[in-house]
Amino acid sequence: MNLLRNQALLDASCRVAFAALVHDLGKFAERAAPEVDRDRLDAHIQNYCKWHEQGGYHSHRHAAHTALFLDVVEQSAPDLIRGEVTPFASRRDGTEADITDSLINAAAMHHRPETLLQWIIATADRVASGFERDEFDRYNEGEDKTDTGRNHFQARQLTLFEQVHLTGEKQPTTASSLDWRYPLKALSPENLFPVKRAGYEPEHDASAQKEYRALWEAFLLALKDIPASHRQQWPLWLDHFDTLWQTFTHAIPAATAFNTKPEVSLYDHSKATAAFAVALWRWHIAQKNLSDEESIRQHKERADWNEDKFLLVQGDFFGIQEFIFSEGAETNKNAAKLLRGRSFQVSLFTELAALKVLEACELPSTSQITNAAGKFLIVAPNTPEVRARLANVRKELNQWFLEHTFGLAGLGLVGKFASCSDFLQGHFTGLMKGLFEDLEAAKFSRFALTGDAPRVFEVEYPQGVCAYNNRLPADEKGSAPLSRDQIAIGEALVGKDRLLVARDDAELRRGSVESLEVPVFGYRVGFTEGEEETGRFGELAGNGGLVRCWDFSLPENLSDTLWHGYARRYINAYVPKFESDDLQVSDKYRDADAAEVKRLAPKTFNHLACEDRVLDDDGKNWIGQIALATLKGDVDNLGLIFQKGLEKNTFAKMAALSRQMNAFFAVWLPAFCAKNYPDTYTVFAGGDDFFLIGPWLKTQKLAAEMATRFKAFVAENPEIHFSAGIVTTKSGHPVHALAEQAETALEAAKGYERTASEKKNAICLYNEVVPWSEWDKLARLEQEIRELADDYKLSTGYVYGLLSLIDLATDKQNPESAMWRSRFTYRTSRYVVDKLQKDARPVALSRLAKTFGENGIAAQQGRFRIPLFNFFYSKRRG
Repeated sequence: MNLLRNQALLDASCRVAFAALVHDLGKFAERAAPEVDRDRLDAHIQNYCKWHEQGGYHSHRHAAHTALFLDVVEQSAPDLIRGEVTPFASRRDGTEADITDSLINAAAMHHRPETLLQWIIATADRVASGFERDEFDRYNEGEDKTDTGRNHFQARQLTLFEQVHLTGEKQPTTASSLDWRYPLKALSPENLFPVKRAGYEPEHDASAQKEYRALWEAFLLALKDIPASHRQQWPLWLDHFDTLWQTFTHAIPAATAFNTKPEVSLYDHSKATAAFAVALWRWHIAQKNLSDEESIRQHKERADWNEDKFLLVQGDFFGIQEFIFSEGAETNKNAAKLLRGRSFQVSLFTELAALKVLEACELPSTSQITNAAGKFLIVAPNTPEVRARLANVRKELNQWFLEHTFGLAGLGLVGKFASCSDFLQGHFTGLMKGLFEDLEAAKFSRFALTGDAPRVFEVEYPQGVCAYNNRLPADEKGSAPLSRDQIAIGEALVGKDRLLVARDDAELRRGSVESLEVPVFGYRVGFTEGEEETGRFGELAGNGGLVRCWDFSLPENLSDTLWHGYARRYINAYVPKFESDDLQVSDKYRDADAAEVKRLAPKTFNHLACEDRVLDDDGKNWIGQIALATLKGDVDNLGLIFQKGLEKNTFAKMAALSRQMNAFFAVWLPAFCAKNYPDTYTVFAGGDDFFLIGPWLKTQKLAAEMATRFKAFVAENPEIHFSAGIVTTKSGHPVHALAEQAETALEAAKGYERTASEKKNAICLYNEVVPWSEWDKLARLEQEIRELADDYKLSTGYVYGLLSLIDLATDKQNPESAMWRSRFTYRTSRYVVDKLQKDARPVALSRLAKTFGENGIAAQQGRFRIPLFNFFYSKRRG
């Protein structure tokens, strides 16, 4: 094979990726059972399916359906008939069955490969599955049936979360022993959650196929939504198709033969296959002394499976906290805009750094396996040219961050060699461990400071420091261009839905496009609205000036399908806005800036601090503390979950686990906040962590509901949970201080330990650490306090005095600690006698003793401060 160059090589890599991505398209189509031409199908079965002489049947009939229905998908793809099709053979003058090395044959022949291209995709398929050779042979001979007895029509996808096990010896699990399945529906926030198998997984083919048919028909309709003008550029179109494929195949089980567990989705398996296929193909065309015949022999015998053909490229954004919470003289004045702009920039920089690597190595978007929480993973070919280009990208990224952030932030870039054998189930744990170690090591070698990077910046500040970041120099506008972009992003996120990435010399300033001032890694970035605006860039897409077009819009509701015709990036955050109901109670915000209360205008932190105020009993005055809550949290033991959590881990499982974990925070949480907690800023949420700012009491309720929903998300696995910290402050508190205090609270929650097996899984609030298992008890106590206060007109002095009793009860070094009970009984009895009628006293005394005494101070100790503080704050006037 001849080594291609530049755009031609990138386009060819995209075609290889596409063939591998849809190699199991037939599984989707076959299970939907659409009407087919039986003669064509029979011919395809003969051509593509494995024949079993002993049983007298063809297995893996989905391969025939892949060939049959790829024709349908091709109608909305870049031209594969009249256009350039390298490295595949052209079908201009023949049918797919006649052209041995056509794209369709390469995709469909993965169970009986013959040519090198077919063997590359077949090998990628096996590497993605992590099959040992004998295991694959059994799989290739097996029937389409899972170990539950469900066939390929009926079986529904398991959740990996249910199978994670961190403590004790791992016990082998079967599908029949697992209780949860993903609903067979298009991707939406609510469809991310598994459901109970009982009552859902169908027992009959008819109902099972009906569900598949509805999904298949929706997929074919959605395929037409990709702009026709974007078909002229393979990289742009394939990025869109990748999102479409994820939307409709994220819950389709990839494997149902040989009594396998249907635990990996068709999307995650095919995405891994595509990444491996491109890397393998690129490695092979770089080998000038290796013939196709010898390569086929090596693939067939796995003779080269120990050769390091892959380069796993990891990127890690460092300095996130310092970058997001940088301060300047005007920071607090524009705090909300800056926070959402900087948080978006972290995700944007990470995405664009990954894009820079992909383009430098001439790889399609499908080679990027993960991107979440400032980290990404790309599968590249391990060739001298790719390694050299990666080194150049590393230098370019370092230079950009040094120039624009003075090293406050940066992105580490490391590469690790890997062979096909490294991805087998017996070896993959070691590979994962090495990946984690390499990324940790990269944090200690930032910017190549031991190499040729500058140690000291020769920078002058003739215009002073930036008003929004006092470490950056200002220009004649009084601020740094990067800071102005952050504010521009913060404004654009309120009304824009799509992001355009163009070549540096491309012109984006037209119509309602908000173009950023600073080029990022050589790309121009612009924000635009709906399709009417984006559609104007067909010419730019056609000539290659438009590199990417990303939809980052939030779902309109929890059931909204996450597909709007464009590649999606989950990098937006929910921004609270004023609605019509808010305008009716605008006097609630009199302590903030009432002039800014306008419909659809974004709420400032000053406004959010007022959102827990309510009218008093007379309906005249607003009561309640004016304060914000900052909520920070992350998943406990995440590294352990990825490295040791699964019984037999594979690359596709790792990618699936990463994608699904990220989806809870990046997809579900912003949509959930928009519907149920519309006064909450999601400053950042993705990967395994989150940082939210909202009204002081509503944020507590949100945190508790998140913990409950996360439990459902992970199939009620008691070994997967998150911890969180909340700090309550005035709205004018410096943002960096909010972050530091929230981090301290989170660390306290992470330090919780009741027993050797019950650790973390807690929240810290008002300096009290509470395991989530106890939170509902405190919530009920708070409700009881409010009811008692209303029923018996409890004075502030009486309730406030309980705090001193808590202090006494929790001071175990004080000899008088146990006396809290007698003092509580005396104070309560006096209050009841002095304030209540004689006939009401016995019941009141009993209720007060139970709530405040036994269930409160005695049972909860210092944690009882939480419902008391909430009660006090909710009654404050002013």
